[in-house]
Amino acid sequence: MRKSIPFTLVACFLALLVMPILLSACGGGGGDESGLSGSVDDNSDDNPSKAPEEPTPDPNAKAVWEDIFADEDAGISSANDIYSAKYYFDGALTDEYDKAPDSGDAKFILSGKTGTRFVNVAEGYMFTIPEPLVEGDFSLSENRSRLFAGDAIISVSKEDQSPYGNNADGWEIYLTEWLNRLIGDISFLSANNIMRTSQSKTYTDLIPGYEVMEYNMYIKLSGDIERPYYNIAIIKEVGEYVTFYLVVMKTKSKVNDDFTKMISSFGFFTPRGEAKNHVGGFELVIPEHWSDETKAYFEKLQNNTVPDWGFFYARNAQQYIDWLQGEEGINYKPEIFMTYLHIGYGSSLNYLNMNLINENAGGNGYNGKPVLNLTYQFTTTNNNITGFSPMFDIIRGKYDEHFRKLARDIKEYGKPVIFRLNNEMNTDWTSYCGIVTLLDPDIFVMTWQRLYNIFKEEGVNNTIWVFNPINVTCPFCDWGAYLCYFPGTEYVQMLGLTDYEPGNAGMNSFKTLYTKAYNQYISQFGSYPWMIGEFACGAGGEKQFSWSDRLYHETVLGRSQSNQSAWIKNMFECFLKSSEPGYEFAQKIKAAVWFSTNDYVDLDGKSYIVNYYQLDERLEQTLETLREWLPRIHEGE
Repeated sequence: MRKSIPFTLVACFLALLVMPILLSACGGGGGDESGLSGSVDDNSDDNPSKAPEEPTPDPNAKAVWEDIFADEDAGISSANDIYSAKYYFDGALTDEYDKAPDSGDAKFILSGKTGTRFVNVAEGYMFTIPEPLVEGDFSLSENRSRLFAGDAIISVSKEDQSPYGNNADGWEIYLTEWLNRLIGDISFLSANNIMRTSQSKTYTDLIPGYEVMEYNMYIKLSGDIERPYYNIAIIKEVGEYVTFYLVVMKTKSKVNDDFTKMISSFGFFTPRGEAKNHVGGFELVIPEHWSDETKAYFEKLQNNTVPDWGFFYARNAQQYIDWLQGEEGINYKPEIFMTYLHIGYGSSLNYLNMNLINENAGGNGYNGKPVLNLTYQFTTTNNNITGFSPMFDIIRGKYDEHFRKLARDIKEYGKPVIFRLNNEMNTDWTSYCGIVTLLDPDIFVMTWQRLYNIFKEEGVNNTIWVFNPINVTCPFCDWGAYLCYFPGTEYVQMLGLTDYEPGNAGMNSFKTLYTKAYNQYISQFGSYPWMIGEFACGAGGEKQFSWSDRLYHETVLGRSQSNQSAWIKNMFECFLKSSEPGYEFAQKIKAAVWFSTNDYVDLDGKSYIVNYYQLDERLEQTLETLREWLPRIHEGE
């Protein structure tokens, strides 16, 4: 847990020392600029004739100060100008000021009379915040540093994961695909009631040797969005096309000038130590309000030695079961029925299809019927991210009554529901991903918590909430990594995994993919039961993409069926060996859903299969493998 100096003590100490930061008025975007701190009544002192005591420099500042940290424009020239020196080491405040910064993950928050110099030793950058009261959260230091200064929350990430090469063309692809694609799109902003508070700018003289792109926005009709003003900067060294810095600041009032001044104070040096995440293991919290039937099913899931299985088929739920059973049938029936539900499409809202659910689900883990696995997504465009996204209207409260209807329907259904909300949020292809939400995963967290709390208010006691990122974050970045979207232990009871093997070229085995997933998640989610929210191995599409010429080429549909069949056999063998060393990942997986639906590409007015995941009658070898192994792994239960 992050340690912090009690705010009241810091405030009492510094209140007599500092004057509020007041910015000059600037028109547009919802009012005058009032600074990070807002306004303060300077005549509130009970004894105005008593002069304030002269502040005393923090003696600890000398232990950490280096001359390269100086910002003379902000009045911070030496350790004698520092009145509060905070040393964060490996994510927590420390009083061991003599600890060598290069031995771990070091950050300094060095506060002067009117501003604070933040120094990220592990990532080699520093800047000045025009506010003397600053706290830090470095629990996800590998992904981002977060600073709390007056009314502002500032997130900074050092990015260096571009796959496009260190060249100008590669940077242009990365920038326009994964950074300014939407924050620079007036039509997107307008569709979501977001306005610019100034024109976007590109500076070449703000930081010597660096290029800075700045975007300033205001979320109109902000509702429950406490900080609707957004300032975003992308900072890149001239001639460098992979490494850059992303700064996202959100505030209660417009502070464009303050933000630009803050960005201009950036300085860079050789990093020392290593930035790491320090969240430790999340503790599973089983909701007290769950029904006894839901608690019993959840306990069954936790104790599974092989996963419960399900198949998602977009068109006819019974058809894939018939193909799976075959002419002679098999002694196995899927334990999970998975279906999707979106908020709606366009202006039309969607509701639970209770006929579909009652016909195909109704299970509780013990009555021989499949358990409902509902994947619910915050989209009205089938995850087309270029236009309207409901994310901002959700926080405005416009969907509250619709969510209450959903909650009441699920409550009336009564049986346990595996509720997988907004899967694959750490991507660039969902209506709720970070690219959509102004490069701020906090908006995702706010919407998740809002829906969860509505369910509680409506008395829903039968939903098991699944947090399901995709195993490889795309865009390749730190600011949008999966942990930045985690809504908190109070709001999640299962971890979902997602990784596919397309099967179009060389194959990664099931063991390879999910061992990697195990190593990624085990330190944080070791106490949670896991499910593979969706996955598949492809049999070879009819079109294959070539990275060399970035074109699709014709090939043979189903050409990889034998490899697909072998992949599935390897998967089942992993679960039979789950008690053996090297197969620990298989022990954690308590449920799995095969996504029996293809991926398509539209070319020349026609759709072609690129990833052949759908189980159909043409994949007889694959179906025979499933018919053999599904009953086999359940024989010992």
